[in-house]
Parts: sequence; C-alpha cells; structure tokens
Amino acid sequence: MPEQTDKVQIPKQVNYINVSPDTQSKIVDQILTQSAGVGLGMLLTILGLVLLARWMGVNNLILTWIKKLEGDAESFRSLANSVQSMSMDSKTYHNTYVNDHTKIIEEVREVREITREILYKVDKQ
Repeated sequence: MPEQTDKVQIPKQVNYINVSPDTQSKIVDQILTQSAGVGLGMLLTILGLVLLARWMGVNNLILTWIKKLEGDAESFRSLANSVQSMSMDSKTYHNTYVNDHTKIIEEVREVREITREILYKVDKQ
C-alpha cells in the first residue's frame, strides 16, 4: 500500500514592485501610446477595406444583388398569392362538394323511406 504523505502548503505571497513615480508615468504613457496605435490601426484598416471595396466595384455588385433579390421577392409574392387563391378555390369546391354530398344522402334517405313504406304496404296486402 502506498504511503500517504501530507503535502506542505505554502502560503500565497503577494509581491510588490517598488517603482518610482517617473517610471510609473512612463509605463502609463507607453500603454496609452500602444492603445492609441492599435485603435488608429483598426480605423485605417476599416477605411482601407471600404476604399478597396469601392475600387473593386463591390458597390455595383451589391446593387445588382439587391435588384435581383427584389425581383425574386416579387416572384415569391406572386407565387404566394397564387397558392392562396388556389387554397381559397379548393375550400370553395370542397364546401360545394360537401353540400352536394349532403343533398344526395338526404335524397337517398328519402328514397329508402319511400321504399320501406312501399314494402310495408305490399307486405300488408
């Protein structure tokens, strides 16, 4: 059996660096200068990408794409309207079918009742 050993725990120590105020100010200046450089670089990159996109004709491509999408949207609208009118026609024809079917069933019941009456009268004689 392996022996269990107690691990020695070392207390955490907080280390401090003593820096003169002049050095602290230089560190802060360096951090701010680097941050400003990064921000300026990002702005210049975005501006460059926009100018490059214009130079390559991406504006015309986007405008053409938007016009095509508008045409496709109009096609889909007309298709949706056609499907909706077909659905309404189908409901109308279905209701007509149901009404006609109900009338036929009622007439068949009437004929059945008449035949029963006739059979009853024939059986009585």
